[in-house]
Amino acid sequence: MSYIVCRNCKNFVEVDEKVPLSFDKCEKCGHIMEFAPNNTELNIVLEDIQVPELSSQKVCMSCHSMNPRETGACLHCGSTNLHFQYDFESFKNFQKVNGIQNDLDLTNQANTIIIQASPTFSPKRNILFRLFSLMIGLIDFFFFSVVGLELVLGSSEFPADIMAFVTQNLYPLMAIISVSLILAGLMSVMIIPKMSYRDSVETSATIGVVVGLITFVVSKDLLTLIVSIIICTILTSIGGLIGEYIIHRLTRS
Repeated sequence: MSYIVCRNCKNFVEVDEKVPLSFDKCEKCGHIMEFAPNNTELNIVLEDIQVPELSSQKVCMSCHSMNPRETGACLHCGSTNLHFQYDFESFKNFQKVNGIQNDLDLTNQANTIIIQASPTFSPKRNILFRLFSLMIGLIDFFFFSVVGLELVLGSSEFPADIMAFVTQNLYPLMAIISVSLILAGLMSVMIIPKMSYRDSVETSATIGVVVGLITFVVSKDLLTLIVSIIICTILTSIGGLIGEYIIHRLTRS
């Protein structure tokens, strides 16, 4: 239910939003009437409640920096934990006019009053994004590994003695695996919306853990498995950081 209301004499008329108005001034006092889309807005006008204005900026709760209200992620650290705010002076005036007791800290250094949190994106809370990122990362790892292996083999066929081949080409194969892990971590982050560096590390590190666990098929040694997981996790995390840095640079306004 919608209304047009006169702030001067408190006269109001129920209206139909689909029907054009034939007047815009109050019939009693001649004051310009205002549109109230619901009962709440109507009561605000009738009771002369001064609503504080929203600030043009949001505050990042991770690094406490100020960001434009339109942004969805912090331009400084990439966190999506952004909070809307009331303008500081407007809120003080709102308290004064409406006789509201000061229950908030008005010495806020940002000169704003936080009122609510904006919706945040975190891959830790979204299992679908985690699984999708993991799948993309593993596919990229095996793809780049195969491409690198093709470069090492050239036109030769795959050798029958795998261990001898690995021993003869140990350093090239290590370089291929390292680059593949970094690229896998990078690509897994690039397909996810902008997030914090911490989230990107945790997301890409999952790929390294899975790849490291695969080495258990080759070597049953527990120490080798642990070292492999650590190295793979570090490399994919580096890739994740690089990917997130690229995203931050591309989305910086």
